[in-house]
Amino acid sequence: MVSLKSNQGFAAILIVSLLPCLLAGLFLVTVLMSFLQIDLELKHRCRTGGLSGQAAVRPYLTALLALNPLATTLKAQETILLAKLAAAIASGNPPAIAALKVQLAKIRQKRQELDIRQKQLIQQSNVSLARHHSTTHYQIRHRSAEIQNRFFFLNLNLRALPENAPRLAVRPDSSDIAPTYSPEENFETRQALAHRWQYRLTPRGPLAHFLSGSFQFEKACAVTLTKEARGWNTLITKGKYSLKSVW
Repeated sequence: MVSLKSNQGFAAILIVSLLPCLLAGLFLVTVLMSFLQIDLELKHRCRTGGLSGQAAVRPYLTALLALNPLATTLKAQETILLAKLAAAIASGNPPAIAALKVQLAKIRQKRQELDIRQKQLIQQSNVSLARHHSTTHYQIRHRSAEIQNRFFFLNLNLRALPENAPRLAVRPDSSDIAPTYSPEENFETRQALAHRWQYRLTPRGPLAHFLSGSFQFEKACAVTLTKEARGWNTLITKGKYSLKSVW
């Protein structure tokens, strides 16, 4: 009987002594679940903004590349007319010279109009990419302000890291007006709408007795365009992220 009471007393003492650890463990699990929920929300916002941005740019890119055959045709026509004009001048044929100059002026006018259209498509793409990038970055920053010091025993700081907005990742084949355009090397990387954010977790209060130092997480996501058989499609990439502990 005495032994039973002793065992019960020992168990009670053990439970009381372990209670702070159990509570701390429960708290950490709760924090972890909340942290994962926040991180999933940020990834969702990043990916949603990226998908929307690239979907808006895709028609501009498709239209720009679709103008390449016209650019090639007009360039070839101008080259032929220049050769004919040189021959007419060399032979001293004023009527032919006049007619060829009229044709050449029309071709050059078409090339000038094409060049303006190409630049408009590129500019519209860049404006759209910048707008979507800025909107998503603002959402991440706004969310960071909402969760500062959210947990009583833990400082959870979120910071949106700087990341430049992309520009339409195409390049002309020459510096002439109305060139043909093609995707740049490493197109998917250069075209990506990418964002990074950083968490810093620091225990405080009673929890600091069980955990010391701080933990830093850097997460990222990116959305780009990729070439497929049926055209351009959006692609979600993981982006780079890292984990650091600071003591």
